[in-house]
Amino acid sequence: AAGFKATCEDSIHCTRRGGRMVQVGLPIGGQNPVVPMGMVAGKELEIVGSHGCAAEDMPAILSLVKNGKLDPKKLIKSEVSLKEGAKALMDMDHGSPTGMVMITRFSDVPRCRY
Repeated sequence: AAGFKATCEDSIHCTRRGGRMVQVGLPIGGQNPVVPMGMVAGKELEIVGSHGCAAEDMPAILSLVKNGKLDPKKLIKSEVSLKEGAKALMDMDHGSPTGMVMITRFSDVPRCRY
């Protein structure tokens, strides 16, 4: 879940039984999410917080990418269409893939180029 009240709350409701929800970033806008602890306990959920990285660390990280010491592409398992992405999301009920599945094609219809 990103740093928004609604995404935090929605992700808890969407996490499968025994699953893990990762809260990335702090809630913004002074709106604290309502965490349904009965659901968390009943579904045996794990909630993990991640602040991400500090803004001052970004130049060093981008330098590692630029110098070839860090290759973010290695994190990507596959690139799929929007339709394939929906299937990949449903397949996560049976286990999560190693690496990211990225939706990079949003239409099967070729675009007209003028």
